[in-house]
Amino acid sequence: MKLQKLALEVHKILNLSVYSRTDFIVDDEQNAYCIEANTLPGMTPTSLLPQEASAAGIGYVALCEKIIELSLEKK
Repeated sequence: MKLQKLALEVHKILNLSVYSRTDFIVDDEQNAYCIEANTLPGMTPTSLLPQEASAAGIGYVALCEKIIELSLEKK
């Protein structure tokens, strides 16, 4: 949960749009270090973002529809 909050914070600080993927390294003392904010992560069914969505119970089609819906709202 801590990394999810940190990823959202990075997303907001960088003023990113609808979605992004943030990569971290966590050391032995559980300190998290952001190593990359990916502003256009892969979106094939086997890419990391769809896999992460799937782990949260969000299917690939639903994920794509949500990204489109949010993008249209921003426009």
